[in-house]
Amino acid sequence: MAGLWWTVDALPQAQGDSDPAGLLAVLPGLVGAVLAGWGVWAGVRALRAQRTASVIAEEFARSVVRAEGAQYRQMLGSGLAAPDGRIDLAFTARATGVSGTQPDGTLEEIADYYRGLRPGRMVITGTPAAGPDGQAGGDAGTGKTVLALTLILGLAKDRAPHEPVPVRLTAASWPGSGVRDWLRAHLTDAYRLAPREAARLVDADLVLPVIDGLDEMDTGTAPGYTSRAAALLRCIEQFETGGTHCPVVLTCRHAHYQALVDAETEPRIVARLALARVDASRAHRYLRQRVAGTERGRARWRPVLSALAAVAAAGPAGTVQPEHARLAGMLDTPWRLTLAATVFEERTTDGRYLRDPADLLALATGGHLYEYLLDRYIGAAVAAPHRGTDDIPRPSGTDSRPRLDADATWRRLAVLARYLNGNAGTEGGPPRSVAGRTLSSTDLALHELWPLAGTHRTRWTERILAAALLFPALYLALPQADIHIPAAMCALLVCLAVMYRPAWPKPRRIDLGRLRTHAGRRALTLGFAMGFVIGFVITFVLFVTLSYSEDTLDEGLVVGLMFGLTFGPVFGLARGLMTKKEGAGVAPRDLIRMDLTAGVVFGPVTGLGSGLVLVLVGTLAYGFAYGLGPREPAALMLCALGFAIGAFVFCIPAAGGLAALRYFALLLHTRKKLTWRLGRFLDACYQLGILRVAGTAWQFRHRELQDHLATRPLPPPRP
Repeated sequence: MAGLWWTVDALPQAQGDSDPAGLLAVLPGLVGAVLAGWGVWAGVRALRAQRTASVIAEEFARSVVRAEGAQYRQMLGSGLAAPDGRIDLAFTARATGVSGTQPDGTLEEIADYYRGLRPGRMVITGTPAAGPDGQAGGDAGTGKTVLALTLILGLAKDRAPHEPVPVRLTAASWPGSGVRDWLRAHLTDAYRLAPREAARLVDADLVLPVIDGLDEMDTGTAPGYTSRAAALLRCIEQFETGGTHCPVVLTCRHAHYQALVDAETEPRIVARLALARVDASRAHRYLRQRVAGTERGRARWRPVLSALAAVAAAGPAGTVQPEHARLAGMLDTPWRLTLAATVFEERTTDGRYLRDPADLLALATGGHLYEYLLDRYIGAAVAAPHRGTDDIPRPSGTDSRPRLDADATWRRLAVLARYLNGNAGTEGGPPRSVAGRTLSSTDLALHELWPLAGTHRTRWTERILAAALLFPALYLALPQADIHIPAAMCALLVCLAVMYRPAWPKPRRIDLGRLRTHAGRRALTLGFAMGFVIGFVITFVLFVTLSYSEDTLDEGLVVGLMFGLTFGPVFGLARGLMTKKEGAGVAPRDLIRMDLTAGVVFGPVTGLGSGLVLVLVGTLAYGFAYGLGPREPAALMLCALGFAIGAFVFCIPAAGGLAALRYFALLLHTRKKLTWRLGRFLDACYQLGILRVAGTAWQFRHRELQDHLATRPLPPPRP
């Protein structure tokens, strides 16, 4: 303020002088503005320093409980009329170099079991199926992800201050970096932590990585020493602090992990948990709670329940009917029980049941039950009554679930499944990579699906769209600002502007609810003050230096206040809305919407402000002697509008909108195979239990469902 007052007092003495005193007089004001900005920045850093790693971890643990708790309930109930009970899975354990282990346990005891491990390194696998009914890998659908989610919730809810916060990662999305770098990027992208806070948590060893799906990193069932899964295990072996191994939890199919052990890539210190198959008594209890809660339900499912009860009563050494034993063997995983309950509860439009559960015995005896259930699961999930839950995050509370067509849903999901399986590479070959990034074989993130339409075609379409917006804007705005260039030169500028586009645009976010928090209001106030100072000082200095008016100071103060009050709200909203330091994870469907909002709001606002500054400062500086003509206000607004459109294209890499533009280019090329409202479609599939959510991406509910759809582009005949 002292420097600004010095400037105001010194400028009248410099009017009309030929020496540079007029320009030199503004230096104290600029120095004062810089010092004020430095003081504000130092104050903000001091406030940030008060947020220690323990405070951040406590808030982050609550975010993990909200996000993963919703996924846990969704996986148990599939978004349908979920049962009150669940299957209490049992596991057995053996350890290599780990102390404090117990011989076995159940789902409810997993958190207490893990707290007794020293160090906390654990691998969760399944138990191979016995007999010819076992599928590839032997333990598909045994509940490894459910057990991992139970562990995450148990550790996060009852967490001591010194304990790390568990975070679920998808193994197939490993970028090839170190574990710490992977964790920092995941906390920033999926949970919206500030980079500084994410780094502070990771560096303090307050994050426990729970890496799900090690078997999904490579094709085939026998990954070798050079596989991606083996590379990740070697990276985990180097994840340590001061020579002490940091805790890590992995999930993997039994056959895949055994192949890695045979290739001598298993970590030297690890506890290995094997989930037991679901026995007949647990399967009986689950079906009775889920589908046989009424008299009619018990009558429909009596043949199945009687068969399971007979097998449970006979025990492992007892003698039972072959069809009963066959049925119990086919329904020995949570995934298959969910399939059976969903498919055989499907109704017609008039309320009649479409299938008889007694057919399960014949299908199991013939060996066709699993394929039969997979063929009909999509249609049954689409037709099932949707109960919903307030705990499952949705993009908007007012959006209703769209009515899906079963056949169209199958075809669209088959396209996505083939794309994901193609990313895994051929048998024994490396996974697919585009623009320096390995493509995920499990994640469906809207802003990362663009290679589906072609690696080059989508990016060139985006450039053409940007040029189509930018060329008219420049051709419209520049002449109004008395900048006349040929059309060819304008086209060259457009080409230079749109040629560089990031290969993997990162969505930007605006959180309107942040203004309701103390941190958001503080950021809004700070941004308003910074914008006001910048707008006032720059405009006042330019006006006083260039103007020939007699009342320079008075008019300069008015103009400076005007532009200060213009830029203040812009900077304030940018600080208050664009910066997000805390909160739960973002719903996958929200990413593109947030990015588009950021681009539409801040791109034109920046362009409009730039156009007004460029034109109005010049007009006000020289126009007091000439006055404004009748058409000049219209020309002024036309120029500002052109700058707004131009800034939308120029500024979207920084302000947002680039990921949305890339996504729109994808939809242009896949509109016949997929749907214009792809995000809404995938969100509906998630609500129905066909997909699940991991971080900011969707995944197929089960890898075997993805593989089944990938090889069948057309839906099978029903029922």
